[in-house]
Amino acid sequence: MQQLEELVASLREEGFRITPQRIAIVDYLLKTEEHPSAEHIHKTIQKKYPMVSLSTVYKTLDLLKEKKLVNEIEVEGEARFDAHTDEHINLVCMNCGKIEDIDEDSLKEIQNRVAKKSKYLIVKGSFEMFGYCNNCKSKFN
Repeated sequence: MQQLEELVASLREEGFRITPQRIAIVDYLLKTEEHPSAEHIHKTIQKKYPMVSLSTVYKTLDLLKEKKLVNEIEVEGEARFDAHTDEHINLVCMNCGKIEDIDEDSLKEIQNRVAKKSKYLIVKGSFEMFGYCNNCKSKFN
C-alpha cells in the first residue's frame, strides 16, 4: 500500500491529475503477478469503474511508461505491462503468452561485463527469454 501512496504522491507533486480510475490502474499493476495488456487492465478496472474508457487506460499507461514506473513487454505483437521495474528476467511462453518474472542476481554482473566491453554507461536493462512454460512444454516433447 505504501508503494501505491508514494507513487500517487509523486505523480500529484509533478502536477498530474490523480483520479480514482488512475489510482485503480496503478494499484492493479502493483498487485498483479501477471503482465496484463491494456485491454485486460480495462476489463478489470471496469468492474469497479464502469465508466472508465480504454483511452484512459492507455493514457495512464503512457504516463507510467514515461515516468519509468512500468515496463512494456511486446509479446506476439501485443503490448503487456509490468509495474515491477526492478531488474529481472521475463520468461515468455511462446505458446500461451504467459510471462513470469525470475529474479537473477547475475544480471548485474552481466550488465557490468557488457558496460566494460562496450564502454557504455548502462543505467537500466531488460531481459526476456522465450520458450514454453511448464504447462505448454509437454505439447512439444
